[in-house]
Amino acid sequence: MRLFRNFAGATAVGLFLAAAAFPAPAADEIKAGSITNSPPMISYASDGTTLQGAIVDLAAAMSQEMGRTIRFEAMPFSGLLPAMEAKRIDIVFSLMNDTPEREKLIDFVDFFNLSTMLLIRKGNPERVEALETICGKTVSTVQGSTQIALVNEASAKCVAAGKSAIENLQYAQPSDARLQVQSGRVAAFLGNSPVMVYLAKTAGEGKIFDVVQGRVYQPVPLGIGVAKSNTQLRDALQKTLNALIANGSYRKILEKHGVESGAVSAATINGGANLKL
Repeated sequence: MRLFRNFAGATAVGLFLAAAAFPAPAADEIKAGSITNSPPMISYASDGTTLQGAIVDLAAAMSQEMGRTIRFEAMPFSGLLPAMEAKRIDIVFSLMNDTPEREKLIDFVDFFNLSTMLLIRKGNPERVEALETICGKTVSTVQGSTQIALVNEASAKCVAAGKSAIENLQYAQPSDARLQVQSGRVAAFLGNSPVMVYLAKTAGEGKIFDVVQGRVYQPVPLGIGVAKSNTQLRDALQKTLNALIANGSYRKILEKHGVESGAVSAATINGGANLKL
């Protein structure tokens, strides 16, 4: 896998991650595992090597505030927790929801509010109006995501009502799961709200996807994952994020990427403890 390093710029806004291969990381670097294909949160620029997005800019601002560089390592979503367990990475800085089940394994420093939305083909040829209208159809999700449980629950309700179950095709990469919608293989992709809205607006100049309006599921905090044994790093990340929130840098970064609706007023630890998913 390629390794990428964040470089903080002169200000928190406009910060970017200059991506290039590097030798073994310095002792004070923080190795962050992440998926890298979920704009506008984190994705590659048109050059195919430079990482960009709200998460990338937040990491750069945090690096500057902490005096420690957060360096990204790209990996599939399903590989993030195993990499943490194997100590190949220090943190998970990605689109990973903070849930009670995951809190059994790691701690979270929550920095954003997410929800799930349905991504559909432009014009909605499958006539998807809500999860309740997908009985007997096929959807796609990302392996290891919380959306899988959401599909399972909806499918069980379909069967209980005497209707056909929902078939769920699971993919390692979000881009592959979304491609199934574009190709017409599935009726919808269940993914994180800021990414779904962004793709509906921008993919193919807004001519490829729509989102199902007025239907939002699984409101849940998005957190930076940290090993339970590393409370010092966890607390340092929380302190750093709260400093960026207080000085306005955090909000400006989210506004730059059009995702300010998910802003939090304070970074909290394990805020998903009482969620029912």
